[in-house]
Amino acid sequence: MKILSIVCLIIFMSSCSRTLERDYKVVDASHQELPEWVEDLDEWLDDEEDSDDFKENRYYIYSSEAKNDRDTACKIAHANSASSVAAEISTFIKESFAQSKHGDPSKSDKKLAEYIQNDLYKEVKTTVTGAQEYKKYWEKRRFLKDEGATKNWDGFVCTSLIKIPKKMLKVAFKRTEDALAQKADAKAKETVQKIMRQATEDYTKTE
Repeated sequence: MKILSIVCLIIFMSSCSRTLERDYKVVDASHQELPEWVEDLDEWLDDEEDSDDFKENRYYIYSSEAKNDRDTACKIAHANSASSVAAEISTFIKESFAQSKHGDPSKSDKKLAEYIQNDLYKEVKTTVTGAQEYKKYWEKRRFLKDEGATKNWDGFVCTSLIKIPKKMLKVAFKRTEDALAQKADAKAKETVQKIMRQATEDYTKTE
């Protein structure tokens, strides 16, 4: 839960850092009030954690940059949410290796270490499937030079919340485990499998 919240917060804040400057005013939006899941994802997740839907899925968020067209902004938000999924899972796997009670086999296996460093994200991104758009929120913002914007213009920002069934995430973890095991030398292969199976259990468990 905490890793999810941290990663999503980083992604959301990096894509929305301009919000802190408030060089615009909101002139239209899909909701009268800012949804809780946009304003405070961690709080929203805590509220939802007892529901069956929450237990069976994991959730990911992405907010687009301002675009001239609302549909474009929302398509980008949805498409790029896949990147946030891969980024979070890749980070989780790397941390699982670094913190494993079995030791980190990549420290003594150069080929495995290079794969984790350079190719893990791409591997995860290709193996994760089953993403469904769960919620969407958009704003029409009027950017103003007087407030610090580079020019006066209207732009749309869209935030997409997607969910992925945990059973699909388990499949993705297994495929990633197989890929890592193939890269590992014979001595490290068994340790890699142990780490990945524990990581799968930790990531997809019901909290």
